[in-house]
Amino acid sequence: MKEENSGNTLVEIKEILSKINSRLEFTETDNETNEILRRIDNRVENSLSQIQLSFDKIHDRLFNFNSVLIAIFLVLGTFPNNEPIIELWTSVFPIANLLFLIFIEWRQMEIHRFASNEVNWTEKDRIKYGKLISSQSLISLLSIITTIAIFIYIGVKVFIQ
Repeated sequence: MKEENSGNTLVEIKEILSKINSRLEFTETDNETNEILRRIDNRVENSLSQIQLSFDKIHDRLFNFNSVLIAIFLVLGTFPNNEPIIELWTSVFPIANLLFLIFIEWRQMEIHRFASNEVNWTEKDRIKYGKLISSQSLISLLSIITTIAIFIYIGVKVFIQ
């Protein structure tokens, strides 16, 4: 009877150890999964940051290039004195483009301001943020296109004259 009791006790101990082992394996798997999810979140955050940095760099370069275009328009609109290469009023194109670039920067600041309150977002806010980002990307593309168009305009005017 003692042997039977100790046999049952050994079986119970084995079952308990098996359950403990399963729990430990589950905990390890859960920890590994949490670590993988944390790494994914970090990559997503890093990617979003890199995208923002890229947009900022592109817009900075567009600002600089647009400033050069303004100078070119002003110079070509007044040189030579008797018959300028382009009309001075066309300087309004790069100036308007500069105002457009300033609008884009302001809009980007508003998007960041909106995103800074992410912890209080509802599902509607998340959808709104996605739409803001998408439209901002299209507007940024439009700014690149307008800057290129202005450059092409000045190139055509200079080389056709």
